Amino acid sequence: MMRLAHILDGLRCSGCGALDVLWLDPVRGIVECHECGQKATVIVDGLDLVDALDRCGGDW
Repeated sequence: MMRLAHILDGLRCSGCGALDVLWLDPVRGIVECHECGQKATVIVDGLDLVDALDRCGGDW
């Protein structure tokens, strides 16, 4: 399965200090450094829980 991830240009990893190695995975809500492997949980602005449930066909 392929995940959509976006590189975060111009940002440095707080762990190793490398530039342009941070990737955002909005599906999992994680930013990961591809240099040292450090991860951080983030809140992604977009669909909220009600919108996500509506697409599943639920009667809420």
